[in-house]
Amino acid sequence: MRRIQIVGLALAVVLIGVTVAVFVIPSVLNGPACGGGVYDARVGSLITTDLGQPVYNVTFTRNGIQENGYYYGFMSSSIAWIKTNTPSSAAFMNWWDYGDQIVGCTGRGSVISNPSTRLIALKFSANQTERDSDQSLTDVGTALFTTNATLAHSVAANYGANYFLITVADGGERAPYVLTYLGLKPSDYMVSNSTSFSAGSWTPLGQQTIVYKLLDGQTVPGFTQVYTDSYVKIFSVS
Repeated sequence: MRRIQIVGLALAVVLIGVTVAVFVIPSVLNGPACGGGVYDARVGSLITTDLGQPVYNVTFTRNGIQENGYYYGFMSSSIAWIKTNTPSSAAFMNWWDYGDQIVGCTGRGSVISNPSTRLIALKFSANQTERDSDQSLTDVGTALFTTNATLAHSVAANYGANYFLITVADGGERAPYVLTYLGLKPSDYMVSNSTSFSAGSWTPLGQQTIVYKLLDGQTVPGFTQVYTDSYVKIFSVS
């Protein structure tokens, strides 16, 4: 009888081990479900954290080319909203970091989704195979940090973007990098650096920028808020 109990216990341990291997380990090693979609994107291993949330790598194949980018955990809710509330033809204007997640996980377009050669040379990004042009990154950065709403709107129109996505990181930890990339002095726009958007971190000039006004909840002509959560805001461009 005791031998049968021991064998039974051993089998139970084996079954528990198999369950862990099949269900638990993949969820630890890999990121959240991306939903596949038209590009069959796959969320992989944990890379780092941002805004206190995990960041994973994401890969997908588009036009026969494998693309590699980032999946930000803090964008999960906004990605789900995009998939169910925007047309498949939608195109987003956003800083490049979020582009691969938008494209790969929703099938929507993104004006930029990769760093430029100059951005990498400035050591603001790791070296990647894919590149977007310096002009396109400059244009999107200008749309974020211009004080002219008409100019920001025209940039979106020129690239065929009908949605504008920003995060609190764009008004926080990313702002000095984008401003430097644009050839501007961060100290002219921000009095202190913060991880997330903080109204008190901005100078009077910085408070006139589009990214500040939108994150601050102000009305900007041509940009209508259609989604918001603790990390992300999305605007329709009309």
